[in-house]
Amino acid sequence: MNRITRWLGIVLLLFAPGPLLLGESVKSLPAPTGYVSDFAGVLSPSTKQDMEMLCTQVDRQAHAQIAVVTIKTLDGDQSIEEFATELEDKWGVGNKDDRGVLMILVMTPRKGRIEVGYGLEGILNDAKVGDIGRSMVPAANRGDYDTAVPLGVRQIAAVIAKDAGVTLTLPTHQYHRQAVSDEPVQLSLTQIVIGGGIVLLLLFFLVRTGNVGLIFFLLGNLMGGGSRGGYSGGGRDRDDGGRGGFGGFGGGRSGGGGADF
Repeated sequence: MNRITRWLGIVLLLFAPGPLLLGESVKSLPAPTGYVSDFAGVLSPSTKQDMEMLCTQVDRQAHAQIAVVTIKTLDGDQSIEEFATELEDKWGVGNKDDRGVLMILVMTPRKGRIEVGYGLEGILNDAKVGDIGRSMVPAANRGDYDTAVPLGVRQIAAVIAKDAGVTLTLPTHQYHRQAVSDEPVQLSLTQIVIGGGIVLLLLFFLVRTGNVGLIFFLLGNLMGGGSRGGYSGGGRDRDDGGRGGFGGFGGGRSGGGGADF
């Protein structure tokens, strides 16, 4: 890559109007610090805390583990089933009896999967988790993961608790989507002129250097950069408070069953 192309790449990253989506790979994910790993930043702190408390009860009382993972997008052409299998192998969701459930939600394009370990396959078969996943779809399609995630986790926890003969204290928090302003962003004339000038300058140099692919990339980013504006980044919570004694996953194996939604 010559100097001009390298400079253009830096400018593009700085001034492109929408964030660039880089695919998540299992290798790039850090070790979990709780039952809920909100890498996409779509859950509010209260939702995370409530789900951590519920998953802790399932772990301690019913001896099963539920892991929830949200990511922005998948890396390359990897399927969500392949991602789930690889992540399950890496994290070992479940205990020595493979009583684990892994729920994965992808933001762009929206998709989800519930993967079930062999030890829970008898009570959470493919049809059952498929129904649970589909019940989450309406809220997920609205970008309301504060409703979708608790809805799915509570159903899974209830099935596990009933089978184990234990009673769980379900969170009473009322989940709702965090308000996002619908008002258009106001730009000054100076900002519009400067922004337009930068775009035209980039296109001019891209044409001169023959980087046609990068031109389409830039135009696509300009046209679709705001598509994820429905998600509120303010809900992201990196505080591990309330995770309720999470001590890591116990070594479950990939396999069992599962369903996409």
